[in-house]
Amino acid sequence: MKAILKSATLWRFLGGFALGGIGVLTLHPATAETAPAAPATIEAGR
Repeated sequence: MKAILKSATLWRFLGGFALGGIGVLTLHPATAETAPAAPATIEAGR
């Protein structure tokens, strides 16, 4: 277990994962559409 925690590969992976998450949050457009709170009802026959 100690060898895994000291592994450079693990820390590079975690660092890349953190940078990717920050990038997604930072670059996500503020005007992006989000899912509606309730599903819209579709009337049949119209």
